[in-house]
Order: sequence, then structure tokens, then C-alpha cells
Amino acid sequence: MSISWLVGSSILLYGAGMALVMAIGNLKGGVGKSTLAVNIACQLAAKCRVRLIDADAQATAAEWLAAGNLPIEGEALPLDDEREAQAWIKRITAIDADLVVIDLPPHSGAATAAALILADLFVVPVTPSGLDLRAAGKALAMLQEARAARGDGKPAALLVPSKVDRRMAAGREIEAALHEMGEPVGPAIGLRGAFVDSSTVYDWIGGFAPGSVGHQEIAVLAAVANKLSRKGVTDGRTAQGQPDRLRKGRKGPRRSRTASHAA
Repeated sequence: MSISWLVGSSILLYGAGMALVMAIGNLKGGVGKSTLAVNIACQLAAKCRVRLIDADAQATAAEWLAAGNLPIEGEALPLDDEREAQAWIKRITAIDADLVVIDLPPHSGAATAAALILADLFVVPVTPSGLDLRAAGKALAMLQEARAARGDGKPAALLVPSKVDRRMAAGREIEAALHEMGEPVGPAIGLRGAFVDSSTVYDWIGGFAPGSVGHQEIAVLAAVANKLSRKGVTDGRTAQGQPDRLRKGRKGPRRSRTASHAA
């Protein structure tokens, strides 16, 4: 669907206190996006109120949540029909939290387009393979479309080397390949059995193997992502210089992100 149409449809009426939004996705499955979404959300939950949204019809993150082992709450809100995008956006903007983490489906559909309109940060996990690198390139093309349509320079982006095996040449070279894409590259997440084992019992890495190498990797990545998502945030989404079409119809005070929300 057209990202420009979403921006111009006068539905982006941000309320006071609206959460930061971190969208995690790529246009190819199997890159570890649900693993990152769950683990980043759980890691940051120690510092702020986090809600995890599963926008993927496969409902991997929602199944994780349903087991009741995670220190966060969330829900499944899949979006496949572009005619429902406005209602979906309104539901996301109404969430009472400090941070909303969205696990996106692996395609360029309505959910990805809508999330890029709302997001402060777009996290793109990429495994060391040519197919995933090409998919990441397509995801960044959508990102650029969203930035152009929004006119506020957002969302920021973070490319994350995922499932990295340093024993392989591709694993040793993944950061160099990602740097060529022109967006910030985050700390790598290794190909580790602990991630598989923790997901098998529907736990997060910090609950299943606290202090492990995998947990340390998630902690560092979450800190970087949290900082990037807050970069450039002023006293509201309608900062000076943002297009008037995003301000049209605003009612009530601007959204305020105070120091009390900082992680």
C-alpha cells in the first residue's frame, strides 16, 4: 500500500504521552525478527513500560506471550488488509506504555507500511546470506519512502547482524556488507543454541540463561536500539519543520516525552 497515502490521510493525530515505537522486521522470514522483538522488549522492560505487538499473522511472538513466562505484556494485532490500516494505527497510538515493540510480518504489506509511519526506529535483522542482504535492501527502500512521506527524518534505522557464525566467511564479513547500505549497524547477535532453547520453552534469554553470552549480546543491542529510538525526540512528533499535513486536525496537547520516560 502507499505510505504517502497513509501520511496524507489525516489520521496521524498523536496524543499526549504516546509511546515510542520500535518496529522490527525484514522482508524475508527466518532472520530472527521475532527472537529480537521478544528479547529486546523483555530487556528494556526493566527500565520502562513495554508492550509487545505481534503484527505477523504467524503469531510467533503472540504464542511466546501466551505461555506467561515473559516479564512483559502484549497482544496479537495482525494487519493484512490495507483498508484496516487506519483502525490499526489508532489502536497502536492509543496504547498506554513507554515503548511499543512491533514484530512485523516478512513482507511489504499493510502492517509494514503502517508501522513505518509510526515508528521512531526500524530494526532490521539480517543474517549473513545474499538473499537476506537483498531483502534488507528492499526493506530500506520502504524506509526511505516512509521518511520522504513523513518529512521528519524518521524512522531511524538499525541494521542488526543476526544468527552470525564467525567460523564462516560470511559471518566474518556481514558488518562490512551492512555498512555499505548507509544506515547504522548494530551489535551482532550470534548463532547460539541458548536462543533456540529459550524459545522452545517460551522464555527470553535473560530469564532462561541470565548472564550468558547471548544475554549480554541482547543487553548491548537493546541499549543501542533504545538510544537510537529516542534520538532527536523533542516535545512531540510534530516538531518544528514537520509537514503541516501531520498537524492537521490535532486536538489536545502535544505528545510529551519527558525525562521520566527515559530508560
